[in-house]
Amino acid sequence: MLFTRNFIGISKFEFIKNMKKNILLILITILLAFTACKTTRTTIKPVVKSNNTVIQLIEQIQKKQPTFTSANISKMSLALNMSNREVNVNATCKIQKDSAIHLSIQPFMGIELFKAELTPDSLRVFDKMNKQYYAVDYSFFQKRFGVDVDFYSLQSLLFGQFFCIGSKEIKTEACIATDLSNNRKNINFENQTMLQSTEISADFIIQQVVLKSKNSNYELKTNYKDFILLNGINFPQQIAMTATNQKNDASCDFSILRVEFNTLIKFSALNPDRYNRGDIEQLLKK
Repeated sequence: MLFTRNFIGISKFEFIKNMKKNILLILITILLAFTACKTTRTTIKPVVKSNNTVIQLIEQIQKKQPTFTSANISKMSLALNMSNREVNVNATCKIQKDSAIHLSIQPFMGIELFKAELTPDSLRVFDKMNKQYYAVDYSFFQKRFGVDVDFYSLQSLLFGQFFCIGSKEIKTEACIATDLSNNRKNINFENQTMLQSTEISADFIIQQVVLKSKNSNYELKTNYKDFILLNGINFPQQIAMTATNQKNDASCDFSILRVEFNTLIKFSALNPDRYNRGDIEQLLKK
């Protein structure tokens, strides 16, 4: 059974309340991170591949990556670690490709306390315990943090699918492939504001994605492992994200325990009229 850890002098609900800002920020800014762990260096000099080779490599990756129209993750655990405090929570996630992502956080016995609803146009996070919600569009990340991101990048990141940050399309002309050790490959991509590095295994499976902002100290490192084949779909059961900046550090590990692909999903969006709208800028200042 998953549980929320108690700390000396602090109850479960007080701990969740005190972590409100951090949990919301993980939901809202899951892409914003500055990892303390440096990428392992290789002594082999990278060899830049031609664009034709990059196209062929991406095609091989797309053949191996999870491909589906819908995903219903009915059982998932999240291990959140922020400033040396850890909380383990249950969660569920529903994904309709290119349409919607609903992430439900349930710290106690299936009780939903936080919910994130993502669409191609906006992101809303509901704090049900305090009857508040926060709504932003994706331009907020660029204005506030200097990070170029959109719905399509986030949905690809969640399941280890190849993407070019900030774009719905794969921009092969801007991708550069390099050779690493042990037959691994790396594909680098950049736009005006972001740097992206995608590490590929010898059998064309995405192992790691690193996103960096050119205009700030934010970086997101996402690792994928424990791949399993289910109904012809190969997907990672473990997704680990690390996040730190100059003031805070955080990590979020996703463990997918039960999932169904390509089934009919019913989305139940919350009614924002029943909540008080919070100011995300005020939340960030706390």
